[in-house]
Amino acid sequence: MQDETFLVRDCSTKSSAEPYVLVIYYGNKVYNIKIRFLEDSQQYALGTGLRGDDKFDSVQEIIDFYTCVPITLIDGKDKSGIQREQCYLTHPFKLEQKMLLTLSDFNLFV
Repeated sequence: MQDETFLVRDCSTKSSAEPYVLVIYYGNKVYNIKIRFLEDSQQYALGTGLRGDDKFDSVQEIIDFYTCVPITLIDGKDKSGIQREQCYLTHPFKLEQKMLLTLSDFNLFV
């Protein structure tokens, strides 16, 4: 998988306040960033809201924005909060990639 590969998935908590997660692969790490739905403004925002609060009218608008502007990635395991990376959303993860990985895991040939 290439750096800056991303996908949007449903949040495992199934919360209306945090309906999705933006998953980014970068530097041999996977970053999971919550996508929040702001009820009062009917908009979306990334993360916890503690570090800036850019708002978007749709999830697609978030993706479009971060293809042009670098997103800051914070390693959740880094307790100091100092270790940060920046990347662009460049490579959408395609379902075909997932299917090929799954098939190869089971040594199946199509």
